[in-house]
Amino acid sequence: MRWLLTVSDKLLLWLATVCFAGFLICVSLQVFFRYMLEQPLPWSEEVAVYLFIWSSFLAAAVLVGRNEHFVIPVFVDRLPARAQWLLEIMTLLLCLGFCTIIVLRGSAWSYRMLPFFTSILQISQGAMYAVLPFSGLYMILHLVMRLTEILRQPAKER
Repeated sequence: MRWLLTVSDKLLLWLATVCFAGFLICVSLQVFFRYMLEQPLPWSEEVAVYLFIWSSFLAAAVLVGRNEHFVIPVFVDRLPARAQWLLEIMTLLLCLGFCTIIVLRGSAWSYRMLPFFTSILQISQGAMYAVLPFSGLYMILHLVMRLTEILRQPAKER
């Protein structure tokens, strides 16, 4: 299972990179066409916004999976091993709760937005917001894997 998650992490990070590159290209085109050619592109802002949303959530899902999100460990490093272990479990449970909210509310939002289409591209907004439940489920999968690993390893072995 760990191998499958590693491969999917690479795939999602590649996709997030492609989305971010597309975002940068769209914004650059928007600036060039608007200010240099004085002929603004009607679709560039819409595409840029959705590419940025997808890029952000896909990269966040991978970073949560790799446990590489922003952390300031000054306080935690001074705690005894048992307290660090318990704090890590509590942190994972809070993250699981937050990701569950992302999945539930994101699914509801995505479903609610299915009949509405973007103004220029005429793509379903529900499809655009589907990244919320997808990335939330991916984060949950990683968090559950990490939680089971931590619970199998007693605090004194760490």
